[in-house]
Amino acid sequence: MRIVASSLLVLLAASPAYADGGSGASFDFGYVRSRVAVTDHTALDGDLARFGIRISLSKHFHFGGEAEEGSLAGTTSLPSGAVARQSEEPMGPLGGNTLGIKAYAGMHTTVGAWVFGADAALGIRDSWVSSDEGPDVAGRKGEPLFEVRSRVDMFVTRSVTFGAMASTDLLERRNVSLAAVLSLNFTR
Repeated sequence: MRIVASSLLVLLAASPAYADGGSGASFDFGYVRSRVAVTDHTALDGDLARFGIRISLSKHFHFGGEAEEGSLAGTTSLPSGAVARQSEEPMGPLGGNTLGIKAYAGMHTTVGAWVFGADAALGIRDSWVSSDEGPDVAGRKGEPLFEVRSRVDMFVTRSVTFGAMASTDLLERRNVSLAAVLSLNFTR
């Protein structure tokens, strides 16, 4: 454990080569732990994969697009155990899928080996929920989303960053997520 801790301290204290913050592109690959509203009274936990591209036009401005897809699972939060769209309780656990497509733009700054940023994303989310009673017992189709997000990344090498992102949807405040993101950076 001491070896891991001291290695991490050396990595953080070192000044690795990092991009100068100029223009370029990066490809993001991430794991997202999310909470997605599927009805007016029910939100389910999700495990998603996120893929995206980010274009930096200057030292501080970026834009891009991303897609995320994954599974949803859980139970309803209603006291009776019912899904809001149904008149009866579903039999068994709830499970499903969600898909989100987004375009985003924002600002960032580089401080040493760290990149701090924030952006806003617009897009559409689809979700499908099934239970023992059948497929598609809940879920929102073509739901618009407007997320605000914050992100911090650390340059591991000149072209690789690892970071974390937190986001919330302003249109449906129960849609929140926390992501771990690996980026491959191509700068000029």
